[in-house]
Amino acid sequence: MSQRAPQERTIFPRKRHDDYRVGVVYPAPYAVGMSNLGLQWLLRQCGEAPGFCAERFFLEPRGGGRARSLEEGKNPTEFDILAFSVSYELDYPGVLRFLHQAGIPLAAAERDRRHPLVLAGGAALQVNPEPLAPFMDIMILGEAERTLPEFLAAYRDSRDREELRERLAGRPGMYIPAWTEPVYGPGGGLVRLAWSSDARPPRGAAPEVASPPLPADQLGAIEPPFSNIVTPDAEFADTLLVEIARGCPMGCRYCWAGHRYLPLRAFDAGRILALAESARGVTRKIGLISTAVCQYPDLDGLMDGLRAMGFGIGVSSLRMSDITPGLLERLVEGGEDTITLAPETGSPRLRRAINKCFEEDRLLDCARMAAAAGLGRLKLYLMAGLPGETEDDLAETVRLVGAVADAFRRAPAAHPRRRSVSAAVSPFVPKPRTPLQFAPMDNPAVLKRKLRRLVRDIGQLGVEVSAGSVREAALQWRLAMGSRQTAEPLRRLALGESGIEDFLAEPPAWQPQPDAGGEIPPWSVWSWGLSEDYLRREWRRSLRELASPPCPGAPGCRRCGICGPGGA
Repeated sequence: MSQRAPQERTIFPRKRHDDYRVGVVYPAPYAVGMSNLGLQWLLRQCGEAPGFCAERFFLEPRGGGRARSLEEGKNPTEFDILAFSVSYELDYPGVLRFLHQAGIPLAAAERDRRHPLVLAGGAALQVNPEPLAPFMDIMILGEAERTLPEFLAAYRDSRDREELRERLAGRPGMYIPAWTEPVYGPGGGLVRLAWSSDARPPRGAAPEVASPPLPADQLGAIEPPFSNIVTPDAEFADTLLVEIARGCPMGCRYCWAGHRYLPLRAFDAGRILALAESARGVTRKIGLISTAVCQYPDLDGLMDGLRAMGFGIGVSSLRMSDITPGLLERLVEGGEDTITLAPETGSPRLRRAINKCFEEDRLLDCARMAAAAGLGRLKLYLMAGLPGETEDDLAETVRLVGAVADAFRRAPAAHPRRRSVSAAVSPFVPKPRTPLQFAPMDNPAVLKRKLRRLVRDIGQLGVEVSAGSVREAALQWRLAMGSRQTAEPLRRLALGESGIEDFLAEPPAWQPQPDAGGEIPPWSVWSWGLSEDYLRREWRRSLRELASPPCPGAPGCRRCGICGPGGA
C-alpha cells in the first residue's frame, strides 16, 4: 500500500475485487495525474463496470524500477488490462518507459495472451494517435462516455483477443492499429489507410475510425467527469474538480481543444450539485472545469447553489467578454484570490490572425473589476513565436502587460490590499486539427531570443514572469505532428538510446501544407467530423488577418463539418 493512500479521501468507495483487473496508468508523476479528470474518470468507470476492478499506476521521475499499483502494490503484469490515460505529447516517452520497466514488450506485435492487453486513450491521442499506434493493442478515440463501456462489455464477453478485435473493428471510436496499414506519400502524408492482411473486419467497414460527438442531450444526461479522490498532494490540492461543460465556440485558431470538443455542450446542473452534495464530507473546495466556463447556462445559479453548500469555488481561465462584477464577487466569497486571463499577444493584428478577438479596453476593465472585487493576484497567459510575429508585436505585448498591471494595481477597491501580477509566456506550438497546423514552428534560436526579450522587458515592469522551454516545445511539436514513422525514434528516445537533440535531428514525419498534392495528414486515420477544408479556409483567413465569428452551435450548421444536417 502506498504511503500516499492515508492522505487521500474518496467520495465513492472503490470495488476491491472482481473478475478482471484494470491497471489505470498515468505516465507522469502522482501530483499531476491526480489533478487530471481523464485519469479520475477512467479509474471510476473501470472500477464500477460489472466484472472489473481498477487500480492506479504513476510514473515518478526518480523511479527506475518496476512500478507497483497504488492501491494493492501489484506488478503491472498481474493485470488483465493496462489502460493508459495520455494527456500530453511529452508523456509519450513515459508510456514506453513504463512498459519497459514492467518487462512488457513495447511493440504490440511482440505481445500475446501472456501479457496484459495494452489500451490507450486521452486528450493527446484525440488529436493524433499515430506516434503511439504501433505500441497499442487498442486505442479508444472519441468521447469515452460512449466508447469505454462498449469496450469493457466486449472484453468481458469475448473468449480471446481475436474475438475482441472482431467485435470492436469498425465500431465508432475503436482503433485497432495492427489491423490497419497506412500508406504514406513522398511528402510523408497519408495517401490511404487499408485493412491489414490478417484483419477480419465486418463486411463493408472502413479502416478509418469515426466517432462523432455525443449529442448535447445525451452528454447532459450523464454523470459529469469529476475527481472522485481528493488529496493534498495533487496540483489542485484537496479540490473536487468537476467538468461542467465541454467545447468552446470561440474558434481560436491555435487551440486544439476548442476544435476537438465542438459544439459547446453542458452537463446538467442538478447532477453537478448532487456530486457536490456527496463530497461535502470530503472537501469544501470545488473547481469548475471547462474550456468555456462562462458559457455555462445559468453559471450564477450553479455558483450560488455551491456557495449555499459552503464550497469555495475556483474556475479555469475566464473569457474577458463574460467577466462581470457579480461573477468575480462570487469567486472572492468562495475564497478565490487569483484571476487568470489569456490575452496571448498584445498585437491587435496577431489577435485577428489567431482569432483571439477582444478590445484592449475590455481587458483593462477586467483587471479593474478583479481588483475592485478583492482579488489579489492576476495571472496572464502569453505566447511567443506566433506566425508572422515581428519585433513590433513583441513590443506591443510588453506594452499591454504594463497597461494591465497598472490598471490592476491602481484600481480603487473597498478593501485595499497588496496586489501582484504575473505572466507566463509559452512558445507557440502548432497543433494538428487546428487552422494553425499549417504554420511552421519558429526557429529555436529566434524563439529563445524572443522569450529572453519578453522575460527581460516584462520583468522590468515589476511583473513576475516565466517562460516555457523551447527545447520541450520543439519536442512537443514533432510528436504532435508525427506518424507511425515517428514510433522508432520515439522508442529510442524513451529508452535512453538517443537524446532529445537526436530525435529533433530526425527528418519530420510530415510538415502540413494546405495543398499537399493528394496527401492528407497522418492523423486522418480517425475523425470526429472536423473538415480539413474548413481548417484550410481558416488558415487562409489567418494569413489575411481576418477574424471569424464563433461557432453558432445551430442544428444543421455545416461550417466546420462536425454537426452536419442533424446537428450534434
